[in-house]
Amino acid sequence: MPYIGINGAQIYYKAYGADRPNQTPIVLIHGSTIDSHTDWGSVAPALAQHFHVFTPDCRGHGHSNNPHMTYSFKELADDVAAFVHAMGYEKAHIIGHSNGGNVALVVGVEHPEAAQTCIPQAANAYVTRYLVEREPKVFDPERVAREAPEWRDEMIALHGEVNGQDYWRDLLWLTMKEIISEPNYSPADLARVKIPMLVIMGANDPVNAPDQHAQYISNHVPGAELWIPENTGHNVHKEREQEWVEKVLDFLKRCG
Repeated sequence: MPYIGINGAQIYYKAYGADRPNQTPIVLIHGSTIDSHTDWGSVAPALAQHFHVFTPDCRGHGHSNNPHMTYSFKELADDVAAFVHAMGYEKAHIIGHSNGGNVALVVGVEHPEAAQTCIPQAANAYVTRYLVEREPKVFDPERVAREAPEWRDEMIALHGEVNGQDYWRDLLWLTMKEIISEPNYSPADLARVKIPMLVIMGANDPVNAPDQHAQYISNHVPGAELWIPENTGHNVHKEREQEWVEKVLDFLKRCG
């Protein structure tokens, strides 16, 4: 399995498609508590028909370890920027989903030197009261063990081999703590973003739609495009797979 050392962690990754000289690759950033294959396995091959695609497991997820027992969007964004350069590229098209969408947004704001374009999906740019009230309940390990044992078992299966069988509890706590703390970008922060951005959110996304996070991001990032498909939830790339691939490829070809 391919690993690379990034900022003290051993990061596992997969590459799809052939290397295309003089073409910017795609880096896909998965959501929290899952891994890259679970999130992107269905669409990465389709994107790889047109781009070289990388799908790293974020630190503490899947086959990547978590030596410092941390989870922060800034740290993961630092990892992504370092990963792009370690793969031998100056920049990449950064696409993230859910908390991976937050990471993609942070890359776009904090590491423009590593991002050719940015596509945050199901992301939020600031912490709202709704998230503060909702997420501690969703990510409570006791509730998960009692009401969602299939989620617990998935986390054990995905992360247990590298990070330990009980790590899922730590991962839930670390994730929840970060979600109710970061990111916190003001309109002025977003207005400084200069890279092309496509913001995606399902109209029925239970996490992000209530506070119109996608609209907030797209309204303040100069020139940002917005796609909010109707009757779609948190996983636009899975619920509208073919349309999602077409939208992303069109954006990258026009703006990348």
